[in-house]
Amino acid sequence: MKTMMRSDIFKKEVVVVNDPIRFNKEDLIEKKINFDNKGIKGVITDIMLNGIHVVARDLTMENDSYAIEVEHDFSFVKLHIEMEGDNEYCPEDKSQRGIYIPQGHYNLFYLPKIKGVLNYRTKRRRTLEITFTEAYLEKLFYPNLKTTIPLLADAITNQTSYAMWETSKSISPKLNILIEDILQCSYSGAIKKAFLESKIVEILSYLFTIINEEENTSVSVEISAGDYAKVLEVENILKTQFKEKLTLAGIAAEVGLNNFKIKKYFKLVYNTTVFNYLTMVRMEYAKQLLVEKDYPISAVSEELGYKNQHHFTVAFKKTFGYLPSKLKQ
Repeated sequence: MKTMMRSDIFKKEVVVVNDPIRFNKEDLIEKKINFDNKGIKGVITDIMLNGIHVVARDLTMENDSYAIEVEHDFSFVKLHIEMEGDNEYCPEDKSQRGIYIPQGHYNLFYLPKIKGVLNYRTKRRRTLEITFTEAYLEKLFYPNLKTTIPLLADAITNQTSYAMWETSKSISPKLNILIEDILQCSYSGAIKKAFLESKIVEILSYLFTIINEEENTSVSVEISAGDYAKVLEVENILKTQFKEKLTLAGIAAEVGLNNFKIKKYFKLVYNTTVFNYLTMVRMEYAKQLLVEKDYPISAVSEELGYKNQHHFTVAFKKTFGYLPSKLKQ
């Protein structure tokens, strides 16, 4: 199993990576790589589990964009999540499926053949990529993968490409919490292995619940490309201006979309309300302050604009299912 790559960032040299996707049956094997090469810097975390390979990337690039010619001699099932950044695979054979995952989106796909170009149009990439063996999926969805996920099972059997969504899906608040649980996991050894495996099962269960609900929903609401872009602007405001006193009217004026459409389309794209999403962003930031910076609960509550610490505590528990004081124990 090997991957071959060629790019200007490699000075057109062919780079060969042997066994790029690896699995370990018994123990968790984790490697943290401080990467600094060809204008790309950052940290790559590589984790091998039983039937699961996890790679988290946090990278910055000198160039605004770059492309890599890539070829694999193996197929795979992968869940690819772009928290920050932009990832596009364009196959050499135009009859094959391409995959585009913009910032804040994800998709799960199976590609039996990889030969094409990867395009990146960003200076920062934060990604989480989880690759699965067929045996793992068969065991997880025992006794019948074909009944549970028929389109994916057929694609694997017939060696044809598959993507869970034709257009990559926006990261919902619930999925974002699961992602951060994986990325921020502080356990080690067997406990970390069990924790990560359980979170990955939770993510898969969540995704297949969504796809089943969508397949069983007869009513479909179309959003124009322009309005969809404005919904993404709304989400960016919530993620970058969450400390401010935001109002729906103010957000609507900033993105140029009326209140009714913001509420309707945001709920459709993210499966939650604007202000539930805002609360989730604030609570994720609160967790970061509590755990990484050891802020007292009162200071976190004040920084997030809560006049009453009890109101902050209630919001935190509603989001995560436990009190913020648990993080202080």
